[in-house]
Amino acid sequence: MKTIWKDELSPKERMAALAAGKPIDRIPCMPLVTDQSYALMGGPMHRYYYSAELMAQAQIHAFETYEIDSVGSGPGLMGIAEAIGTKLTFPDYGIPYVSAPAITDYEDLERLPLIDPTRSGRLPIILEALKTVQEAVKERVGVGCSVGGPITTAGAVRGTDKLLKDMHRQPEKVHRLLQFVTDNVLLFIDVLSSRGIKPSIAEPTASGTILSEKHFREFAMPYLKQYCDRIVKHWGAGPFMHICGDTTKLWNDMADVGATVLSLDNQVDLAEAKEKVGHRVAVAGNVKPYTLWKGTPQQVADEVKECLRKAYDNPKGFILSSGCGLALRTPTENVLAMMDAARTFGKWPIDPERLK
Repeated sequence: MKTIWKDELSPKERMAALAAGKPIDRIPCMPLVTDQSYALMGGPMHRYYYSAELMAQAQIHAFETYEIDSVGSGPGLMGIAEAIGTKLTFPDYGIPYVSAPAITDYEDLERLPLIDPTRSGRLPIILEALKTVQEAVKERVGVGCSVGGPITTAGAVRGTDKLLKDMHRQPEKVHRLLQFVTDNVLLFIDVLSSRGIKPSIAEPTASGTILSEKHFREFAMPYLKQYCDRIVKHWGAGPFMHICGDTTKLWNDMADVGATVLSLDNQVDLAEAKEKVGHRVAVAGNVKPYTLWKGTPQQVADEVKECLRKAYDNPKGFILSSGCGLALRTPTENVLAMMDAARTFGKWPIDPERLK
């Protein structure tokens, strides 16, 4: 099963035109497929996480099936922490979780060297998979890789509960840890960029649902800015940045650190984002992952229309996406329904009357 649509532009051409402010054939559409790509093929998930071949096959298969506007793989939210020394558990039919943080005390940082992105943890597997994907998709679509943000990565190294408590009790040590994980992530960003793979940032633990604005600005922003500055240095433009939950009060901060696309959870209103920061950044979102997982194709199409109605005319551009990563068992027909709706109702120039 795959879409029967034929687009005028390739995904790579479409995204380049969007970035340059040039005409496009339709609204770009990037459901956050991530690990769902392997579940699409079937099989226990732990095989996917340890096989460059399976990882690449899954991403290529997802691209060929859905014909989405982005493709890639990555270390996930905790892959850099794993390379640093955190132990992860990989369920057969679920996402990985931390079973043993890398440090129990901040003095443990003294014994931890910086990672080698070509040798540490599963990073070599991911780099090999990305190379295979690049070779397969060639000039059709850009290849990217999401990296965990500083708060999310530090939480996996220290333990998230402890990290959040430490922000109150020993903030200077938290900053020390955040700089350490940032130094490691920057090494991976450098390697990715040298291979023609643009990094994006996923920072769910820095959500406004979890952190106060004060703590976001104190603990997240300085390190997110280092991420973004390094990406701008390599690419001339900032990254796609996703932060889960309610980020309404953080949008300007996300733009300030250098993100050029804000990926917004379905908890927030795209129309409000357009009004408040649409003159500064592109926005992406935010069809509900639950609708994609449990809804009908018609319900998916209805949510696509709602998203387009609210944000298709965002001054800095709009990317139709899901509000967060897709559930592992999201039905193929629902992702195809999202892509088909993007092509039906997002064809440029968009007719607002069709979105009612």
